[in-house]
Amino acid sequence: MADFHQHPKLPTLHHLASAQDGVADVNLVNWAKEKPVALLLPALFIECERPAFPQILEEVSQVEYVGQVVVTMNQMRGAECEVAIEFLKRHLRGKPACLLWNDGPELLDIWREMEALGCPAYMEGKGSNIWMGLAWLEASGHEGLVVSHDTDILNYTRGLLWKLCLPLLHPQMGYRFAKGYYSRVSDRLYGRVTRLLCFPLIQAFADVLGLQPLIEHLQSFRYPLSGEFGGDMKTLGAFEIPSGWGLEIAILAEAHRILPVERMCQVDMGFHFEHRHRRMEPGEREEGLISAAMEVARCMVYQVLKHADSRGGEALMRVVLPRYQERAQEWLRRYEHVSLINGLVYDRAEEQAAVTAFSEALERLVLGHQATGAVEVPGMRPAVRGLLEKSPELRERLRGAAIVL
Repeated sequence: MADFHQHPKLPTLHHLASAQDGVADVNLVNWAKEKPVALLLPALFIECERPAFPQILEEVSQVEYVGQVVVTMNQMRGAECEVAIEFLKRHLRGKPACLLWNDGPELLDIWREMEALGCPAYMEGKGSNIWMGLAWLEASGHEGLVVSHDTDILNYTRGLLWKLCLPLLHPQMGYRFAKGYYSRVSDRLYGRVTRLLCFPLIQAFADVLGLQPLIEHLQSFRYPLSGEFGGDMKTLGAFEIPSGWGLEIAILAEAHRILPVERMCQVDMGFHFEHRHRRMEPGEREEGLISAAMEVARCMVYQVLKHADSRGGEALMRVVLPRYQERAQEWLRRYEHVSLINGLVYDRAEEQAAVTAFSEALERLVLGHQATGAVEVPGMRPAVRGLLEKSPELRERLRGAAIVL
């Protein structure tokens, strides 16, 4: 059952009724004439071989208010690019679209050109895919909206898309950034990095530093690590984001830096979206949960320390770490009780193992801070607009780098 609780700071748009997709689509088509919508989809090539991505593309192909689809892909080898092109053409069914091959020869040359301009070297990751998609849209002169969601949602429907777009398009709302949230539940609770790392770590920072504006901002989001977000190009083009899994935390921090709170919102995407569940350890062509958690923690610590006394960063982290461990135990008990009242499977040993692994990741951050005197986020990329304003030549190169489908 949905609720109507509002956070004191952040507008929350709840899913309280079952609106008809068709009615929403008619309005969105009209509004999108003023604010064209680009859908940015980050993906690994292997998603072409899994069941979720084809279904997503089939649904998207029927969405009239999405003017173009930008698929930004990596971990593609040689002839796999042609496979991806045919796959996208088949499932998008003529929808205007392009493919960015992020680790292909042409874009690798462009990444190197950007490195010569003082940008970080190319790093593989979701953040790099999103950043390159935004850079291409900026270079191509897109001035409307950009929305993005994950490509591994097994029960995807276009309802997710219109709920994300409507707050940005509706003339009576005026939002410039929207973040989606939903539950990660099947026979058990998922979303371990959010539940057992992000939530208790944010609370630990609040315990130690008090409710500083950025901490309160992060605390207000119901699912800070969801991959569903959207905004106008002017806003997103000014975001500085990392190359890897710290992307979602960085996006929230950038929204806080750039926008007044009344111009952003979080949107209820509906009930139970079924994603592929990541293993704790890495698999073939895929990072494990611990690697992703390490990047998320690093980015959160980096963002919080930017607003605290950087000279006291190591001392602060040595106080925050045990507080996180205490808070994480509280969160373990809470989610055990949520599982019990809903009759869900709950493996306490597995949940505790996740908390232990996350604690070890934070301890490594403390040691890294001790060694270098700072917590750095590798591959932190500059705002695409500022970079392209410096280099018209790069703008032209980027514009021609996409494979038009």
